[in-house]
Amino acid sequence: MINDIEKIESELLKLQETKDKVMDLSRETVRLAGKAITKIHAGDSDSVTRLLSELKNNVKKLKTIEKGFEYNSMQAHQEYVEAYALYIMVKESRVPTMKELDTDGISYLLGLLDSVGELKRHSFDYLRKNDRKSAEKCYDLMLEIYDSTVPMRFANSLVPDFRKKQDVARAQIERLSSELLLFRL
Repeated sequence: MINDIEKIESELLKLQETKDKVMDLSRETVRLAGKAITKIHAGDSDSVTRLLSELKNNVKKLKTIEKGFEYNSMQAHQEYVEAYALYIMVKESRVPTMKELDTDGISYLLGLLDSVGELKRHSFDYLRKNDRKSAEKCYDLMLEIYDSTVPMRFANSLVPDFRKKQDVARAQIERLSSELLLFRL
């Protein structure tokens, strides 16, 4: 066998091993983010704190191993932003900064846009409890996120699904706006 080919095979096996680790950790991170979001909606603050801590640790680990495989871990970073941002928005009624979440710009944008749907869900929970004021706070945060991104236009190859997420956010805001109007009647 040719020595160079053996060397290439060895390098490729190492790359495959790294990719597998990135994929496994990404899947675990997405799963944890989903659990955290569920617990945020349920108001289970003890579980949320623990899950967000695990989530943050997973993202830190991902950052140390993902070089060259960022495409494979992109969803995990977005889900992290969605869960952590939702927690801060529900708890403190404000949109966290990118620096606070220690994330990159694309993950931040896409994760925030995804959080609009979770804020809508949270707002509906408030409406069911006849807490219009809290529902409106969620609505205001949704608008703040959407309005901040409206002027932005980028190719899908640069920011995957950005336009689609903007459109979905707009539809969710319009739906909640209608519900808030009906709630007044």
